[in-house]
Amino acid sequence: MQNIGAANADDAFYRYKMPKLQAKIEGRGNGIKTNIVNNVEIAKALERPPEYVLKYYGCELGAQTNFDKHSGTSIVNGAHDTRKLSELLEAFIKKYVCCYSCSNPETQIKLKKECIYLKCKACGFVSDIDPRHKLNTFILKNPPENKLKKEEQKLKKAEEERVKDAEALGEKEKKKDKKDKKDKKDKKKSKKDDGDDGNVEDNASKDEDASSSDDANDGVVWMTDTSAEAAKRRAHEQLTAATAALVTLGNMEAEQEAARRKLEREAKRAAEEEARKKDDEAKRAAEEAAEKLAAEAQAAALSSADPVVRLRSLLADKDAPTIVKELKSMTVEGGMAGKMRILYEAALGASDTKMDSVLKARKNIFAQFAQDAQNQLAQLIAMEHLFAVALPGRIKEAPYVLKMLYELDLIEEDVVLAWARKADAGRILSVPADGSRAVRKAVAQVVEWLQQQEDDDEEED
Repeated sequence: MQNIGAANADDAFYRYKMPKLQAKIEGRGNGIKTNIVNNVEIAKALERPPEYVLKYYGCELGAQTNFDKHSGTSIVNGAHDTRKLSELLEAFIKKYVCCYSCSNPETQIKLKKECIYLKCKACGFVSDIDPRHKLNTFILKNPPENKLKKEEQKLKKAEEERVKDAEALGEKEKKKDKKDKKDKKDKKKSKKDDGDDGNVEDNASKDEDASSSDDANDGVVWMTDTSAEAAKRRAHEQLTAATAALVTLGNMEAEQEAARRKLEREAKRAAEEEARKKDDEAKRAAEEAAEKLAAEAQAAALSSADPVVRLRSLLADKDAPTIVKELKSMTVEGGMAGKMRILYEAALGASDTKMDSVLKARKNIFAQFAQDAQNQLAQLIAMEHLFAVALPGRIKEAPYVLKMLYELDLIEEDVVLAWARKADAGRILSVPADGSRAVRKAVAQVVEWLQQQEDDDEEED
């Protein structure tokens, strides 16, 4: 056994104790789970339902839990060591067991609408539980059964019976007093009627004295009763009134103190919330300023960067019309062929993805520069520069790119044949002669295939 609460761990005379947590890991692979062997005994020592303790583990660990009410088996999915579970148990005790004022674990969970609070049996303090924890939802859906102990039930039942007997005795005494008074009056009246005229005045005066005496003592006749039963009833009524006054006064003081502390907590919470909001606003403003500066720096870098780098950045997050507009507005060496060089290097040379696949995906951009033979020839010269100068290591992809240009109707076959025959077409972009020959050699089969198609068309005509 160990003391409840880490603050009391070294107190040898502490009277609130609980069993030491025992956990056992079962299963393996995806079915691994942790069995908390003595969860029911721990919950009983804390006077809390075992489901609350188990659910708290699940909320903190982000794991599913399972509790069998018949066998008391408590399961948490996943492998969790005893040290971690003991730390979570200590946090549960601090939040949901110990009084926030005197740290005594002798508290009861009370619910009021959507609020949960702890009522301390020792000092009477009412502790508000933080409503943001996930366990609160489970507690509201599964409220605790606040059962009285056997001794408390017996005392309550005895008190109810005692009050009931006292009320019945009071009614009986009251009826008896009324009956005695009535009999006494009737007796005096009969004597008055039987007496002579001389005794009328005496009897009348006596009757008046008796009547006034009865009236004066009406309602307090029982005070003259010296029997043991009457004395017992008087003592009970006096004791009940005094006790009720003391209890009422004590409750009022406790309620006033609880209300004062609640107001202090609410004011503190409001101040913390206001400070948190200000911190969040300052943080948000700083982040927005940093993002703005980063965007401005990026824009400045792009404006001064290489045209290929700038266009590659636009390809990453802008639409086709914006990219086409930017490309057309550029002023570069080589005219349209120079602009196509930038497009081909930025789009096809940006990654290791097959160039013909990228070309097919970006067709809507390339199609904006394929309306006439001049633009088509500019694209072929840009392709020649790409494989001869920019990326000579990927020259094996040249025939696939040329074939994809033809299949996507971006290049006419007569333009391809004209480009193939003009060996110095790439001179406008400073393509070396050996590079031009290497590119034409790589696409020779595609050129021959297009030449064959053109010859077949002429024969048919």
